[in-house]
Amino acid sequence: METNITADRIVPQGSKLFPPLPWEARICNETEDGEPILMDNGNPYPAADRFEILKKELLLDNDDAFREVTRLPPKEGRQRVRVANARKFWTGLERMSQWWDSSLDNYFERPATREVASGEDKMQTDGEPQPSEIQDSTTTPMEVDNPPTTQAVDGTSSDREEGQQAIVQRYTGRRIGSGQEMPEDVREETVRALAEMAAWPFGCQVIVPMLPPRLTVKKILFPIRQSFQAARSPKDRQLARSGVMEGPVFVAQCRPETSFRGPEDAPGSGVGEVCDLFRELGAMLLAAQERARQGTTEEKAGEGKWWATKPRWGGATQDTQDNSNDEDQPVRDGNDRKRSKYEHPFLASRRAGSGRKLSNAEKWKIVQPGPSLWDKRMRYIQIGKDKDSPFDDIYMLSSINHHVAILHLRIHRRYLDLLTTGESDFPPETHTLDQPWQVLKLRRTKWYDLFDAQERLEVFQGLWTMFHYLLRKQ
Repeated sequence: METNITADRIVPQGSKLFPPLPWEARICNETEDGEPILMDNGNPYPAADRFEILKKELLLDNDDAFREVTRLPPKEGRQRVRVANARKFWTGLERMSQWWDSSLDNYFERPATREVASGEDKMQTDGEPQPSEIQDSTTTPMEVDNPPTTQAVDGTSSDREEGQQAIVQRYTGRRIGSGQEMPEDVREETVRALAEMAAWPFGCQVIVPMLPPRLTVKKILFPIRQSFQAARSPKDRQLARSGVMEGPVFVAQCRPETSFRGPEDAPGSGVGEVCDLFRELGAMLLAAQERARQGTTEEKAGEGKWWATKPRWGGATQDTQDNSNDEDQPVRDGNDRKRSKYEHPFLASRRAGSGRKLSNAEKWKIVQPGPSLWDKRMRYIQIGKDKDSPFDDIYMLSSINHHVAILHLRIHRRYLDLLTTGESDFPPETHTLDQPWQVLKLRRTKWYDLFDAQERLEVFQGLWTMFHYLLRKQ
């Protein structure tokens, strides 16, 4: 595992990026013949001006951008900034600053404000006794542990010196709570907006998984946290309008954990830190399984097995009769008689079904394979994979606290097949000298602070480089 690499080195360094990246010295989006350089799907690469517009908005001052998205006037001496393409990102970052931005924190002490008790201003309720009734009461208060303080002649307490007041601590700043209290959706919306800024110029979209993400390890399904994934829009407009996507290109994972190791643990040895690494690895293995589905058909759990095709055993045909069905039968018969006058072949075809939910006994009688694990709107394609290589490059955008990092996992097809099904047709001799087939090679950038202008620009350049490399024409 390699850590703390820069975002511009997240893609393989031996690869030739053509055309050059927008921030490089030489910018050319055309070939020698004057034709535009196309990506793998036939679309041209985004112009360099598109990146410069996004770069300008990412480098805005935090306070100026926060005031713009919250519709507050700029500070005295400052001009109003324009936020258009990155408005969704700045809106999410402003919400995140209410728990994580400590740049304006100010702690101070001041005397406590004395509470003035005025009985004349209180409204008396119907059931509240009169003050005279309380004074005439014969009951004696039994305050043994805390006897009442004696009042002096001037009305002040005798146990506190005159003029002495309690000191209380106060806070002024941007935050309204600690970072641990921030809702999870704030982080996900902010990171998703940052990924969308890099995805849209390349003809990609950021989508949320339709099905619960589950990693398949032979016959066991492990739940995986997957916040969103980036996928490419198909060139067919009919497919694009129906919501079909191609990919995934990369995935993202946002986690709410804030504690990773104790003060006595060395970096990388904390229990929370190791568990967090397993969460990231599980999400990337799931992305590798999804990309490897290209050219294959889904085999549902139990498909072709006797226990998923034949009725279950034991008892007579009516041994699991649900009593609730008998109770609902008269009501349904009455409704049928009321609808008898509307019976018509055309009206009957338009009338919807009863919509009654199946009982547990009726669900138990249904014999069918397990539910599907594939997203029906996704065309699984290994976008950016070298066709002659048995290795696949998996990328993920990881986020904790107010930081983000980009991860790169290089995995062999034989390793992935053995993990998924327990068997593989790939020979073990297909590995390379620098990485055997049974070894996972993981690389991670440093953690970038989203509240720092230069760092969020660096991670955005890493996302742009990732799309630039994966969508290349091979």
